[in-house]
Amino acid sequence: MKSKLWKLLAIFAVLGLVAVGCGDDDDSASSSASESSSSESSSSEASSSSSEASSSEAAEEECELARGVTEDKILFGSSQPMTGNLAALGEQAVLAMEVTRDRINEGGGINGRMIEFIVQDDAYNPEKTVANAQYFIEQENVFAIWASIGSATLKAALPLHDESNTPSLFPWAQDLSFYDVNNHPLFFSVNPPAYAQTKGFGNYLVENFGTDGIKVGLMTINSVDGEQTVQGYKDSSGGDLLVDEQTWERDSTTYGPQILSFIDSGVTDVYVGTGDTQFAQFLLEADQLGLDARFWGSTGTISANTIELAGDLSEGAYGVNVISSATGDKPGLNAYREAMFAAGAEEAQISTASLLAYTGGLVLEEMLTRAGECLTVESFVAAGESIKDFDTGGIMRPLNFSAENHLGNNDVIILQVQNGAWEELVVGQE
Repeated sequence: MKSKLWKLLAIFAVLGLVAVGCGDDDDSASSSASESSSSESSSSEASSSSSEASSSEAAEEECELARGVTEDKILFGSSQPMTGNLAALGEQAVLAMEVTRDRINEGGGINGRMIEFIVQDDAYNPEKTVANAQYFIEQENVFAIWASIGSATLKAALPLHDESNTPSLFPWAQDLSFYDVNNHPLFFSVNPPAYAQTKGFGNYLVENFGTDGIKVGLMTINSVDGEQTVQGYKDSSGGDLLVDEQTWERDSTTYGPQILSFIDSGVTDVYVGTGDTQFAQFLLEADQLGLDARFWGSTGTISANTIELAGDLSEGAYGVNVISSATGDKPGLNAYREAMFAAGAEEAQISTASLLAYTGGLVLEEMLTRAGECLTVESFVAAGESIKDFDTGGIMRPLNFSAENHLGNNDVIILQVQNGAWEELVVGQE
């Protein structure tokens, strides 16, 4: 009996130990599972947090702002003829740029960035323009070159702009080669080539004055731009009426020799491709020397300055332009004049030069706005190419750009001085 009892007690003891052992295993498994679950949860949270951080960092890395762009400003450079024969045009353009800058900055900037620009004098000298471009790009690290004046000067500097991925924006420059998007993908303009302007002049001349007894003389700057100006006229319906071609140099102080040649040639119509100060001087010298003809001025001659300097001699003179008269009565023109006068402009500075710079500034503001906060050269160009039917308030007809066309305006406008003011005769002359 004792033996059986001890055996029973021994069995119970073993069973108790097994029960305890089993209970310990269950608790351990439960604890292990809990720890594993917690570990997996922590790992998942860490992974999610890490993923979000990586995404944020990637987004930041993807937006590498262009040269000349910071969180609070965009820096531009502008090469202008602030001295020399075309100094008046440079001063007019710079004042319009200041008006644009102040309008944008006083409105809070674009995407929080203020506009700043640096002006360097080139005296309408290509070598100085190249030196200015190097300074802007290599030392000042500008985003773009804005509103410069002169075809010959820009033609010298444009290769440097392109090589350094620097946009060339809304210059008063008209060389036909500039508009080739494949060769100059960063060039944007609202100023049609000089070729188109003189072609329009020749067609208008024949349409309105016929061909009988008409003899035409051209005076253009001695440059590629001047050559294209002549070619545009030769390709017009009045091309056969050309009897005298004269050129002028950027440092010319008189146009007497050219005028005497026109008198000898018996010209009835003279096209003068100069700035406004030079055109006024030409009219004064033509009167003194006895040249009796109709006078036609290029884009640069159409300003209040011409009328002020030439006085009554400007009455009846014609102008061939790419933009409405700066003194016209249209919403955009009224806003332009109001802004210019508020900035201290004189009447003589209400001109094609300042109006072109002002209009380019309107498009520039739109491009920067569309490009968004991540401003790169690529986003900026894409923004420009997306602009369609852009309204300038009548300064120009609606502007259109595309990947194949960075010239937003193709108009040629014929004007005449009537009662002391430039008046539009035809808009859209072919």
